[in-house]
Order: sequence, then structure tokens, then C-alpha cells
Amino acid sequence: MKIEVLDHGSVELLDKMGSDLTTVESARVSFLKGATDITEREVKLIKYLAEHEHTSPFRHAMLMFRFKAPLFVARQLWKHIVGISPEFDLEDRFQGFSGGVKDTGWNEASGRYVELQDEFYIPAIWRSQSSSNKQGSAGPLADQAVAAAAYRQGLEAAYTAYQQLRELGVAKEQARVVLPQSIYTQWIWTGSLQAFLHVVDLRTKPDAQWETQQFGIAVRDIIVEHFPVCLSKWEQRKQPKV
Repeated sequence: MKIEVLDHGSVELLDKMGSDLTTVESARVSFLKGATDITEREVKLIKYLAEHEHTSPFRHAMLMFRFKAPLFVARQLWKHIVGISPEFDLEDRFQGFSGGVKDTGWNEASGRYVELQDEFYIPAIWRSQSSSNKQGSAGPLADQAVAAAAYRQGLEAAYTAYQQLRELGVAKEQARVVLPQSIYTQWIWTGSLQAFLHVVDLRTKPDAQWETQQFGIAVRDIIVEHFPVCLSKWEQRKQPKV
């Protein structure tokens, strides 16, 4: 399953291990019991696990993605590598994140090894700076054409400089530093269902950067195809009870 994102980006599911039943099996092994199908009883168990943050059963199913995204999006998503190893007490109550990386894998294309291509993210709409949020944006900028022209001029100058440096014999690892954050990169990212549920939690929120939101939404759309019950009950856990 592959979802196109932005102008040149994508999120593709390369492989997965497990299903909604994996979370149930992982929880019930505590009582030396299991399950063969997702019935209403299993749905209630997943709901209970999510609501009470008994999250270890969500760590047995795995997903392997290939991302293609602008560099600045990749660096925002990289933050989820830190905090991917949660800590729990003896009763499996969530205690926080250790900041480890042992439960996930991230391998990215390297500008040290390959010539970087002139493939950059081109925003369709330029947003103005928010007056109330230092890191956020507001509505569309008034002068779209001038902003677009300035941006393209900057991209052309940066990539021309990169080519000139390479022609002079400058090493790829050094020449690449002249390139802007909007250049596209690719990486393969493997992690547990819980890890990617956390990505969806944070990166589909309205206050996340719009471009990164689109990748969070794509991850969610893939998860719902393969883990519909786990995703549903995970998202419901924060909804107010009526």
C-alpha cells in the first residue's frame, strides 16, 4: 500500500507483522490464554488496554515503511525515534520514555554516498506567520507570486552551487551542506504498532506543521487498513466519556 503525499512524497507499507489479534494474544498470554478471532470480547479487551495505558501488548505487531519526504519533515519525524522505548513499572503502568532507540529502525539515503537530485518540495500555498504562535502559521500570504519567485530563485542558486562544488571535486559529504531543507530524502522506518500510533497521535494534531500532518495522516490511513480495532480504541481513549 502506497499513499502519495505533497508534490513528490509518499508513504509506502513495505511489510508488516501481526494484526489486531496480535495485541489480544500478547495480553492474554499473562493468563496462558489466547484468541482465534476478533469478537466483541476481544474488542473490549483492546479498549481496556488502550484506556488504562497497558501499552506493552501494542508493541508486538510491527510495521515497515518507506518514506519519501522533504528533509525538514524527516527531521520532525526523527524526533519519534527518541522516546520510542517506553518505561513501565512492574504493573505495566506507563512511566515515561527512556529515550532509547532499540525498538525501532531508521535507515536513510545518504548524501555522502549518492549525488543528490534537484527534487525539492514546492509549497502550493505560502502561509503567513502566526501572530499568536511563534512556531505556527496563519492564513495564506497576500503576495503568493513574489514568495514563490523568491523561493524558486533560492532553490536554483543552491542547487547550482551544489553542482559547481561537485564539478570542482568537492566531496559529496561536504557539497551537500549548501542544499536547503526542502530537498527530498527517503528512508525505511520500522517500528512497533505502538510507536506508529504515537506518531499518529502527535503528527495529525491541528497544531502540527501542515506538511508533516499529511505524512501523519498517510500513516494513519495505512494503519486503519491493517489494525482497525487497535487504532479505533487507541484514538477513543482520549475522548471524553459521556
